[in-house]
Parts: sequence; C-alpha cells; structure tokens
Amino acid sequence: MRNIVYIFFIAAFSTFAQLPTELKIDSSFAYIQGYSSETLGRLKSKFDAVDSSKLVILHYGGSHIQAERPTTVARDLLQATFGDGGRGLLFNYGAANTYSSINYSSTYSGKWTYNKSYQGKKQDLPLGVCGMVVETTDTLASLSFGIKKVIDSNFNIVTVLFERDERTMNLEVKVNDSIITTFNYLPQGLSFTWRDSISSIQLIAKKSKETDRFRFYGINIEHAVRGGIIYHSTGVGAAAFRSVLILEKLPEQLPVINPDIVILDFGTNDILYENKIDSKLYMEVEKAINWWKSMVPEVLIVLTSTQDLYYKKHPITAGVLFRDLMDSLAKKNNCLFWNWYDLSGGLNTIRTWAMLGYAKSDHIHLTNNGYQVKGGLLYTSFMNTLKALSGNMSMKELRIPLKEYQENVATPIAPKKTSSYTVKSGDTLSAIARRYHTTVSNIKRVNGLSSDTIRVGQRLRIP
Repeated sequence: MRNIVYIFFIAAFSTFAQLPTELKIDSSFAYIQGYSSETLGRLKSKFDAVDSSKLVILHYGGSHIQAERPTTVARDLLQATFGDGGRGLLFNYGAANTYSSINYSSTYSGKWTYNKSYQGKKQDLPLGVCGMVVETTDTLASLSFGIKKVIDSNFNIVTVLFERDERTMNLEVKVNDSIITTFNYLPQGLSFTWRDSISSIQLIAKKSKETDRFRFYGINIEHAVRGGIIYHSTGVGAAAFRSVLILEKLPEQLPVINPDIVILDFGTNDILYENKIDSKLYMEVEKAINWWKSMVPEVLIVLTSTQDLYYKKHPITAGVLFRDLMDSLAKKNNCLFWNWYDLSGGLNTIRTWAMLGYAKSDHIHLTNNGYQVKGGLLYTSFMNTLKALSGNMSMKELRIPLKEYQENVATPIAPKKTSSYTVKSGDTLSAIARRYHTTVSNIKRVNGLSSDTIRVGQRLRIP
C-alpha cells in the first residue's frame, strides 16, 4: 500500500471530523464491511494492484447518483490517491428529458424517444449499462456533450455504445469540433483514440436509404495507461432496486466496462411511499447479486443502506429494516456492505440535517453540502477498510454491530447483551423466537435464512 493512501486518509478524516456534532455522524461505521477473508482479501488485492491494473467501480443508484453529486467527491478523492484511470461513462440526459450530471452538459437536436429503468421494460427500447436509452429516426439528429472539467491530454480511448445492426444510421463523431476519421468498430458500437484534452463531444446520426434508426447507450472515456481508478456513476432518478434486473443489453456491454466493484446503492424508492419492505425485495436483491456474479464471476458487490427519511410528516422507520435486510443479504451472498444508515446518524436525524443545511426541505434529498459529506465518507470508508486489512492480512470478517433504535426516538439504544444464540439439540426457530420475544420471520430475515431448517452449533443473530 502506497504512503499517499494514508496522507489522503488523514486529510479526509480530519475534514469530516469537524462537521456539526448535531448531524450525529458515527464514524465507527465508516467502513466497507465484509464477512469473509476471501472477499476482504480480494478487495485489498484489487487496490494493491492499482498501479499496474485499472480498478473499475460501477455505482448504481437513484437521483443522487444520476446527478453525480456524492460520486464526484468519491471519484476525485480515489483518483487523487490511486491514480486517474479515466472519466468513465457519460449519458445524454437531455435527450432523455431529464437533468444532467453536474460534470457535463448534455444537449441534442432532432426528435428522440427514450426509456429509463424505473419505467420498466420496453421491447422496442431495451435498456443498457447506464439504465437509460435514447433513440432517433430523424433524418439528421445529434447528441452533444460539454465537459465542464476538461479531460486532460492523456491518450484517451473513447468508446461510443450504440445498437449495431443493419438499421443503424451512419455516425459522425466530433471531439472539440474536430471530425474523427479512424474508428475501431465493436459489437457494442465503436472506439477511437484521442491524445489531446477533451472539452466537447458531438455525435451526428445521418439517415440513409438503407438505415433508419440510431439507438444510443452511452460514451466511455478511459486513459490508455494501465493503472488508476475509473469510477462510473450510473444513476437513474426514481429507480428502485428492481431496476437493475431489466438492463437487457448489460451482458453485451459489460465487457467494455469490465467492472471490479459494483455498488448497488438503492433503497429510498423501495421504502419511501409505503414505509415497509416489499415481500419481493429479498428475492429481487438476491436475483441481482446472482445475475452480476454470473456475468462477472470475480466482481465484488457492495450493498448499501439508505439514509434516514421523513415523508408526509412521518419518519420512515423501514430504513432500519432495509439496513437489516442489506446486511443479512451481504453476509449470506458473500458481498460487501456499506452501512450509510448508521454512519449518517440513523433514525430521526434527517430533519436535523435539513435544519443545518445538509439536506433539502423534502427530507429525502441532500444539499450540495450533504452530498459532499456522503461522497467523502464513502471514500473514507474504503480507506478505513484498506487500512484495517493492511494491519491484519488474515482478517476473517470486518463487521460493526448494527445499532438498535426505539421507534420515534432519535437516540439509538445500545445493542442488547444477548444478541446471538448458538443452536442446541432439539431447538426449533419457533421455540427460539418465543424465548427471545421475537418472530420466526424476523430471525430468518436478519440471518438470511430461506427455510426454517437450522443445525446444531449454528450461531443465529437475534433481533
């Protein structure tokens, strides 16, 4: 591990330590938690190899990830520490009739139709890696990107992802108003190299007698250098967890991205409106995990919890249940877990965040200051975990006990002394549940059990 890691770790930690204590940020949860030495070891090895091999992070989520507010902070800090592997994915949000990233503008000409992952499957507009797709049949249409922070001169490899079939229009590509004349055609689109800085990109689709459609999925920009971090921010406003299950073009496009770490950062749109965990969510999360592992067997998946929410004059207490579910599924499926819920203060803290200017008055979204905090603490969580692993190469798990909350009380209570139980001969789940005044379903939920079967010597968490 390079010395620069610890320099940036100390700088980031000291900055966030000066935040208002009223936010109730609990830095003891600033870790990417893991439940096996194999998973934690792979995480460390990927960062250890970052000088010679790019480390690619693909971050999915809702509106905050689409706008790239927290992910820009995390990206900048990680790239400053481990090297800049490239800008990552861009999408033309303007053509999809939605807001763009804070890092670039996206405009268009001509008429475009679109689909977004929260809208569900559309047979004529299948979704891809960015969670959105736009399509035109106009005679002449264009997509334009204005990069606010100019991409440095660094032998960039630019890949344009689009549908390639006999119907696809001819494509003219401009970088900084210069027409690109040499392409490498791929099954997923085309790529080219560009040695100078990049301030703008324009795609012009030209209809002909033989072609009548251009369907666009995104642009990926990487540096040709071997190492560094690439951080893709692929959010879709209003998306829930099930949205990642309908990206039909994802298996085809993933070889272009080749992610090492996938962060599935959902929850707000899963629990906000009903204040409960849908009965299908457990199955949807497991299905997403298994799908990702089937496409990229060595991928590391990070599940996250939400932040506290307040909606229609009521606290969203299901945030605690969602945290518990993500924790149990991460353990069961050998994933990593980022406990943003407890880290950011937990139950009944979002209104204080709003009062202090870190969350908006809707008590759902954060302000720029709030997203700065979230992005910085995500970076710090990675750094804390790497530091812990560097000091203990054989660590079997890195786990912080979950906080317990009394409903509608802002102050968390300490975990009960009896928080686990070792199964003995003759035990059943119903008998254990009665003994500890809980339910079979609660025990199964927090332990990731799919049946009532238990074995002697098995250690159960008791909610």
